[in-house]
Amino acid sequence: MSVLSKTLSVSKAAALCGVGRTTVGYWIRTKKLYARRVGRNYIIPVEDLLLFLENSGQQVPVELSHQKANRPIFRSFQNCWQHFEGSRHVRNCGECIAFKNQLEACFSARDSGQLRCSECYQCSYYLETINPRIQFIHQINMPAAVIQDFHLWGGNLHCAELCEVQPRDLVGMAIEKIVHANSLAKIIGAIRKMMLGNLAFENSCRIYVYNSQDGRRKIQVSIYPLREPEGVFLVLGMPEYLS
Repeated sequence: MSVLSKTLSVSKAAALCGVGRTTVGYWIRTKKLYARRVGRNYIIPVEDLLLFLENSGQQVPVELSHQKANRPIFRSFQNCWQHFEGSRHVRNCGECIAFKNQLEACFSARDSGQLRCSECYQCSYYLETINPRIQFIHQINMPAAVIQDFHLWGGNLHCAELCEVQPRDLVGMAIEKIVHANSLAKIIGAIRKMMLGNLAFENSCRIYVYNSQDGRRKIQVSIYPLREPEGVFLVLGMPEYLS
């Protein structure tokens, strides 16, 4: 698919859906449909149009049906301050560390105490933009987490039990709080190699994680790059006693 075919103008979207331009404009203004402003015009990502049509019970145009390709459809990735733009429920985004540092994963700054929002696991930005992308990990019957830039996006119940925390605490947790100091260099090196596109190296290794009773516990870890956003990885862990 070309870059251009991933987006639609307002006129093209209206023609495909059999509605007027003003109707599509209303969808955009009321934030029912996400669109990016380019100059004086709006560009609509195809996936966002598909998601909107499906969620609102409208028929997907035949011309776009092949783009579903029997795969999950997600909202376009936005930064948190873009998600909350114009919202009366959020204040002082400009003073937040996420905006000041242009953080893609705002929840990675959770422990800084400088986020100007609610608990990450309850945040509408996290629930609508991030959580749908990682829901599959709850179908994995072993510790599983998704990470980017050495911070967790979230993990399943098995992962929370292994790390001896509540599942909600995994959102934004830094890996150094989980991975034992003796193994930290190994896991960081493996992730960095994959970030540089080196997918030929062994993506599985044995490391230690912190454990309150024994001090540390050995687990077998496997790391896999996800399709999007770029630089996001699935990490699977198998405690030694289960192997």
